[in-house]
Amino acid sequence: MPSSRRDFIKFVVVGSVAAGCPVDATLLPASDSSSATSPLVQGEHFEICHQVRDGHQFEHPDATRKADIVIVGGGVAGLSATYFLGGKDWLLLEKEDHFGGNAYQEEYGGQPFATGSAYAYRNDEGDQLAKEIGLNLLPINNPDPTIVNKTFVPDTWKAGLDQLPYPKQVRESFKKFRDDIMKIKLREKMNELDAQPFTNFTGSYAPELTQWWDAYGPSNWGATTEDTSAFLGVSAMQDLINGGDATRVILPGGLGCITHKLVEVLQPKYKERMLGDVTVVAVIQDKDSVRVTYIHEGKLTSVAAKIVLMCTPKHITSRIVLPLPYEQKAAMRRFRYAPYPVVNVIFDKPVYNRGYDNWCPGNSFTDFIVADWTVRNNPGYKQRFNILSFYTPLRENQRATLLSEDDCKSLAARVLADFQKLMPGFNANPAEVRIYRRGHPMFMGTPGHYTKDRIAASYPMDRIFFGNADSGGPESLTSESVRLSRVGAEWAGLILAGKPGSRELAEKALAANPE
Repeated sequence: MPSSRRDFIKFVVVGSVAAGCPVDATLLPASDSSSATSPLVQGEHFEICHQVRDGHQFEHPDATRKADIVIVGGGVAGLSATYFLGGKDWLLLEKEDHFGGNAYQEEYGGQPFATGSAYAYRNDEGDQLAKEIGLNLLPINNPDPTIVNKTFVPDTWKAGLDQLPYPKQVRESFKKFRDDIMKIKLREKMNELDAQPFTNFTGSYAPELTQWWDAYGPSNWGATTEDTSAFLGVSAMQDLINGGDATRVILPGGLGCITHKLVEVLQPKYKERMLGDVTVVAVIQDKDSVRVTYIHEGKLTSVAAKIVLMCTPKHITSRIVLPLPYEQKAAMRRFRYAPYPVVNVIFDKPVYNRGYDNWCPGNSFTDFIVADWTVRNNPGYKQRFNILSFYTPLRENQRATLLSEDDCKSLAARVLADFQKLMPGFNANPAEVRIYRRGHPMFMGTPGHYTKDRIAASYPMDRIFFGNADSGGPESLTSESVRLSRVGAEWAGLILAGKPGSRELAEKALAANPE
């Protein structure tokens, strides 16, 4: 996109970047926030997280507060854990000044949109929790289309294969791949498949097929075919063919609608127990308690807990939990995380409402969704803004580009330019572009992660339970965060009551499941 054209568009840049921490605005060039062409950079400093990453030893002051249970991390895992704990004596600590984590809802002109997690599946753990707190997630009712070579292909992997704008031999290669993958017995071969890359199964087919999966994989589990566990790739293909996408449900705001509602449910009763804008620097397990030390407003504070639920990604957990068994720490450090900005393009008129999750191989984004898809046909609903959320996962070596607002603006401009060239009629200018950047939000579904590293990394200590989506899998799912938080709350109850069964509960929850 020419710079002169781009400069008429308002770009807003927000979100976390380094080590799971927000952007340090002081490291970036100053901008005139009154100008419509200047991005707004919001967020806390991340120097503390970098100090933790680099091994800085903080003081551990004596505890000035006690709690039966401390929950570290206020994303969907931490919020759902507090909900399941109910009236128990708990304290929630979150480094951001808001709750929600990767499932965070934003709004424009009163219309919600997602900055991350896009949907749940009917009756999965996320959908069940939504029902418990009074949300009715609506069916998406749209198979995934592909937009490629200026052609819209509905229901890509079923009837759409004959409509792909490729030569006949390429379409036949897609069909052969589908048929070959459907013959694989996933349950019987889980360990064998998880030990090898997905390229072992895609490499002999047309390169256009790998290009399609090199969009689908990074968007869903942070990895291209060469870095993807074959178990995960085969499972995803079989799920698409078996109609798994037909069971998806959501509301505007993505799965941020759940975290938004959880805050509404929890804060009136427990606001004093939900602390934001605090950075935990150490979680130290002793014989009879766990000391949790955090920084708030420049001051080190410790709280003494009987139980800690770690609802943080393992690259953070491995640096603040002390002492970790060597093998467990090594397993956590083998986790890999994809940098993952989301670009929300806001139009003040209808531009695209043809498909919900639209795959666009070969572009600066992998796919995009229509924010209000499930409510757009409700009686009386009027679409004020057509908000399209573009998913733009990056390679690991591109993580540092998120530190620069100019690089973020350039990425968003490429996303918009690529979209405008996708199909006739897309060449419209938006009212605003919002870039939500995260440096380490999604663990990568690499070979060995699901059946080996994840289990070794996530087994509880005596008084510390390791939750978060990366304790589940095989891909990063909100439903796994919720499931493990429910298990964590039950595990904490058993430990506090001195009852048996906590070990068996954890082992069952962490077991790999080929379904």
